[in-house]
Amino acid sequence: MKKATAQLLLALLLFFGLWYSLSLINYVDETTGEKLEKETEAKIGSLLLKQIDLKYRATQNDSLFAVVDDIHRRLCEANGIDPETIDVHIFNSDIPNALALPGRNVVFFTGMLHHTENPEEFAGILAHEIAHIENHHIRDRLTREFGLTLLLTISGMDGAPEVLANMLRMISSRAYSREQEREADQTAAEYLVSAEIDPIHLANVLLRLSGMQAHNDQPLPGWISTHPDPRDRADALMQDHEGEPVEIRALYAGNWKELMN
Repeated sequence: MKKATAQLLLALLLFFGLWYSLSLINYVDETTGEKLEKETEAKIGSLLLKQIDLKYRATQNDSLFAVVDDIHRRLCEANGIDPETIDVHIFNSDIPNALALPGRNVVFFTGMLHHTENPEEFAGILAHEIAHIENHHIRDRLTREFGLTLLLTISGMDGAPEVLANMLRMISSRAYSREQEREADQTAAEYLVSAEIDPIHLANVLLRLSGMQAHNDQPLPGWISTHPDPRDRADALMQDHEGEPVEIRALYAGNWKELMN
């Protein structure tokens, strides 16, 4: 019964979305279309964040968030990105995952933070997710998976819980293409170097998290399991920056692990 209801809902969404999109064809130029796409992405991101907020609590650890905000701003400002245009959200959960959402949002679960050994590894993961945003991988992925018509419809109707839940599962559990991951790694490394952070830390966290299953029979953390060939990616990062001098500036003078508590 639930499956039939969901199928009917999707059919209705597609019908009304198609009707709405066709009504725009005569007067939506390329600039207006791009604006509409960005507005739709922002609305979808807001709806997905509400879905997460219904299930998990945002962190109340002000000290942690202050350090995270400093790292976020350092990465963005060193690379000509307005930090105010990207929001970083931290939710309390043992889930070891981090993901970029539509509307220029990055979500971390505290389980992912506990898997980082130092703030530089966190910065590497954050840089990787920001790279996905700046390279428009989120928008391309949503459009490919769902189509602009359905996205327009969902955003215009304030979403449908079952459809949004499926969309969130897709974003958090399916890998980007190998080309997108390679591009995000390369861009993240550039971001880190510009911010005076050694990109070796991104390679280190990739290697360590990917080795958890082999050595401890533990399931792979969500972030690493959704990204293909982590060892190959770590090797590529190390080879690209082997022998390359990187100016280093400390991120945080305190104890990173204690900050998690």
